[in-house]
Amino acid sequence: MAEADKKTGWSRHQHFGLRKEWLDLYLRRPHGWELSGSLGNRQVQSLKVWLKTAGLQDKKGRETFLGAIFRERGLEEKLPWELLWINVVFHFPTAAWYVQELGLGAWTTGEIKERLLLYNPHLALWTASNAVMELVGLLERTPVGREINQGEVLPARPRLVKRRGRAYPSAEAICFAACRLFEREKREQLQLGEDLLWPWVIFGCVRQYVLGQLVCHGRKWFEVEEDCLIAKFIPEEWWACGSMLTI
Repeated sequence: MAEADKKTGWSRHQHFGLRKEWLDLYLRRPHGWELSGSLGNRQVQSLKVWLKTAGLQDKKGRETFLGAIFRERGLEEKLPWELLWINVVFHFPTAAWYVQELGLGAWTTGEIKERLLLYNPHLALWTASNAVMELVGLLERTPVGREINQGEVLPARPRLVKRRGRAYPSAEAICFAACRLFEREKREQLQLGEDLLWPWVIFGCVRQYVLGQLVCHGRKWFEVEEDCLIAKFIPEEWWACGSMLTI
């Protein structure tokens, strides 16, 4: 993770993780959910930020294609949650650190906080605590944790987070993650040996499976060579590859 990414944004959701029932509320009442009375003031503020972190709304509050996918497919299908997790990793430094630095394994919430503070000792203790609460809350209260295998939260004391990884993420999710990576790096060629937020890092799977999916399903947008991945589109226009979601 770049040094600039270590400075801000580690805790931005009022110490709440995203919840499946909150997303359901938003999808049912997109223009008045905050007035439903079912969320407290800080929870309302939290969800407003989570909608952008998760990529359901853009910076101006307009609904994105992911919101439309959730409306079409519902909250029980896994593909929308795969896409949501990708967005969270690219928008939320705590999630990016979690997949890139911790990898697969099992940790108590206290151990995650300790590891975060070792990685970024400039963080205030309360910031690190809130950052972990927000991440673990999302893993515990949405399908991202157990169904997508990004961190099942076990009811121990203290809570235990076990990240097994998603062995076979969908081709759509892999292509979308690769597009987001090119957007982030602002380059049209990436060396496979670089320490980046590759799709296999985001999902915790085998690199060769991802490259195989890109060869089979992503040839319109990517070229896979022995030691690099090449974009066939302008990285800043990654959103134009939305048609990948219908492959």
